Amino acid sequence: MSSESGNGTTFMGVAREKISWWPSIDTERCDGCSGEYDCLKFCPHQVYRPLTSPAKVAVENRYNCVVFCQACRKMCPKDAISFPQKGEILKVIKEELKKRGEHSGP
Repeated sequence: MSSESGNGTTFMGVAREKISWWPSIDTERCDGCSGEYDCLKFCPHQVYRPLTSPAKVAVENRYNCVVFCQACRKMCPKDAISFPQKGEILKVIKEELKKRGEHSGP
């Protein structure tokens, strides 16, 4: 598995654009860490961008998010970051591999 991210990359042999793994922000809970933007500072992949007035974050580069990484979620003191279910994403990956004849598992 590659930790590379962004448009044009692959994960387990599947184009990153076919895998809908990126964070969702609960805008009711997010307060931008009072302007400190912990998730933005923590994530090295430039997934987020800061919003001001009021302070919040938005997902700007969703395909930069590393598939199955949820480290930023653990950094959020307001529990405002969520991700899709891993099982659903694995189904998508397996279906994509099956289309190409590369899936050999159950």
